[in-house]
Amino acid sequence: MRYIAPRFWPMWIFLCLLRVIVVLPLPALHAIGRFLGRLLLRLSASRRRVSEINLRQAYPDADNARIDRLCRQTFESGGISMLEMALAWWAPRDRLRSLCHVSGFEHVEQAQRDGRPILFLTGHFTALDLGGIMLALHVPIQAVYKRAKDPLFNEVMDRYRNRHLVRALPNTEIHSVIKELKKGLATWYAPDQDFSGKDIVYTPFLGGMASTLTSTARMTRMAGAVVIPFYPRRLEDSRGYELVIMPPLDDFPGGDTLQDAAAVNRCIESMVHANPEQYAWFHRRFKNQPDGQASLYSKR
Repeated sequence: MRYIAPRFWPMWIFLCLLRVIVVLPLPALHAIGRFLGRLLLRLSASRRRVSEINLRQAYPDADNARIDRLCRQTFESGGISMLEMALAWWAPRDRLRSLCHVSGFEHVEQAQRDGRPILFLTGHFTALDLGGIMLALHVPIQAVYKRAKDPLFNEVMDRYRNRHLVRALPNTEIHSVIKELKKGLATWYAPDQDFSGKDIVYTPFLGGMASTLTSTARMTRMAGAVVIPFYPRRLEDSRGYELVIMPPLDDFPGGDTLQDAAAVNRCIESMVHANPEQYAWFHRRFKNQPDGQASLYSKR
């Protein structure tokens, strides 16, 4: 009865629609999602501006037509991702397995044979939530996430994510995450968001300088883990999804905080450039800047 107040009604309506829509075939889900994304592109001028700034910085030689196309594809992917939450939370496991192809799983098997804990490193792709759940169908994992502002959404997300995950913990409980990683529980981690505080450094990322968490190297060192990058990819013509699992990072961490953070960013960059139309370019990744410089998104 905690969430019966009128301010929660829009979220209840949204969640009920998601619960119903999960029964649709994947092509229909994607078509509806693309429509929602195009609608958001028209309605959210601020997020469109953020996306265009990020894209022009990452691809300075791209012409206007390519930037416009990537921006449109980004919003279409974002619209689809809202409906993919329904699949991640409520679709039967057999359906999820049938939709997903995994490439590179031999890297996971090698780490398991070596007895190494695994830190699965990824970026904020629009299929991130579904990709993490699909990964959990193949290897037990815990997930690290940033809480949403809406408490009802957080509670529902925690409940249904944990149908497939061993557990999901907010990034404020990093010590608990490390404790379980040390015990061998594989961990899903996406550090490519804008943060401020003592645990960040500024390193190059997608054409700019980004505040970068140092916790990736710290967790890896403390747990004696191996870092295996992966990203989810939505296949063309609504044929399903691919989890692309990449080789482990070599000589990581190396001991230099700045260089380790830069290595993480370079790794995520390589994933983004391989799949740019499905990255969350609408995130204000470069809001915080070094030496008190103005945000990349400040209106001049």
